[in-house]
Amino acid sequence: MNAETRFDAGELPRLPADYRAPLWWGIVGLILVESVVFATLITSYFYLGIDQPEWPPAGTKTPDLVKPTLGTLVLMASSLPMHWADRGITRGDQTALRWGLLLSIALAVTFLVLKYIEYSQMGYRWYTHSYGSIAWTIIGFHSTHVIALILKTVVVSALAWIGYFSERRSLAVVVNGIYWHFVVVVWIPLYATLYWVPRILK
Repeated sequence: MNAETRFDAGELPRLPADYRAPLWWGIVGLILVESVVFATLITSYFYLGIDQPEWPPAGTKTPDLVKPTLGTLVLMASSLPMHWADRGITRGDQTALRWGLLLSIALAVTFLVLKYIEYSQMGYRWYTHSYGSIAWTIIGFHSTHVIALILKTVVVSALAWIGYFSERRSLAVVVNGIYWHFVVVVWIPLYATLYWVPRILK
């Protein structure tokens, strides 16, 4: 009669939550590619305006600063609870993980609401002129990233609330956090381009 050996599958080795994991390099590669795309959009903004007598075009109101600045501060603030969640899971702190993710989601949704209010009150659309086209493209592209980030984080948050993650199983949390911080940081040069450059040029 053969002896039967049993063991807890939860004790099997897991991928480390750092540069040794293929998924970590995957998200780094995605960030590099998307950084080039965002840089291209900013370059296009200046390229389209370089031969124009006025940029934004005459008759186009200079973008308001209040709501965009408030939205930028809200988005930047969302990185704090995400960092809290990331640090929490490395210490086995499930409370920090769960509430950090939820707070980040709430702040990102607030950012999108402010963006919706701002652009619903704009006096031009993407088809009005080249300035409108590039401005809406930049905002739309970044907002799409924020929406995707929220959806992805909702999934991570749901897994966190059922106790899926632990100190040894945290790669998804770490990778999600890296991409979150990227989407926040990349907004800063976009914000400067859209809302401060027109004031400097005028």
